[in-house]
Formats: sequence, C-alpha cells, structure tokens
Amino acid sequence: MKKLLITFVLLACVIVPARAQEKPAQKFHEFGIIFSNLDNFGLKYKYGGQKTMLRVSLLSLNLGSNKQWGRDIDSNSIKQRNYGIGFRIGLDHKIPLFSTFSLLIGGELGMNYNNGYYYSESKGASVSERKSWSISPVISFIFGLNYILKDHLVLGAEINPTVSYSYGITKLIQPIEAQVTASNFGFSLATSGAGLYIAYRFGK
Repeated sequence: MKKLLITFVLLACVIVPARAQEKPAQKFHEFGIIFSNLDNFGLKYKYGGQKTMLRVSLLSLNLGSNKQWGRDIDSNSIKQRNYGIGFRIGLDHKIPLFSTFSLLIGGELGMNYNNGYYYSESKGASVSERKSWSISPVISFIFGLNYILKDHLVLGAEINPTVSYSYGITKLIQPIEAQVTASNFGFSLATSGAGLYIAYRFGK
C-alpha cells in the first residue's frame, strides 16, 4: 500500500507540472477585404485556431438619396432614396496541402435586405409614387484556397455556391393604389461569383 502511494505521488509530481507547462492553442484574428471583379468590395473578420475559424462578412452596405427638379412650368421632379445591407456568418476549416498553403471548406448563413422609395411628379400631368422592400436569407458553401505569407498576411480565393430565397413587396401609392408581392427560390454557382481576399492576421 505504501509503495502504491509513493508511486502515485511520483506520477502526480511528473504529470501535473508537465500539464501546467502546456500552452493553450493559439488563437488568431484576421481583418480583411473581399473583392470580386474589381468593382464589388466587402469586409471580412475571422477568429479561431490554426484549422477552424469563425467568420463574419459584411458584403454590402448602401445608403442613397437623389433629387431632381427643373422649371415649374415644364419639368419633372424626382425624389428617390434607398438603403440596404448584406452579411454572412459561418465557419471555415483548413486542410493543409503543403507549407502555408491550405484547402478551405465551410459554410455560411446570411441575409440581404433592401428598402426603396420613388416619387415622380410631372408638372401639369401625372404623379407616380411607390415603396418597396425585399429580404433574402441565403446559405452559402465555401470552397477555396488559403495562403499565409510571412505569418501575418493572408491571401485567398473562394467560390461560394449559394442557395437563396427572396421575398419582397412593391406598393404603388399613386396614381392608383396597388401592391405586388414577389418571392423567388434559387441556386447559383458561377465563376463570376468567385471572390479574392487579402487579410492581416495577428495572434492572441
């Protein structure tokens, strides 16, 4: 019994300090820019370990207002405004290929929302006024390549097959009241949807 107790104490003296010296898995933050066709831009934030990371993407954000007018006797007056937002949240997982080059797979859930208003008045003639809004939940799959350059700079390319459903209402206020409801379900897989991104990584 005494030998067993001594053996247990010795094992505890070896195992406990060894575990105390183990470092927790390092976590990383990544802030970056996504772009497609050099004219569409978005922001991306990622947090996680070497293999699996949580990702949040702001793909669109717009706010606009427009007014046009001319002479009272013969011109048209137009007022127009719109706003919208699109975002994604999900997980991606890296499969090492060689060195700092990895295959990237994962998935995202997201939402797009748009709201618009239009008013047009022709002097001495007709008035047109309408409001509209639409919402679109999406599920995206992630397939890409990831390359880490000098520990801090991350370069990558992704293709995102997407399943989406949209629902929206357009309401005509003038010259007559009318309302149109539209819904659509779709799947897209196009090379034009491929995106490139560049990000800065730092550890925690």
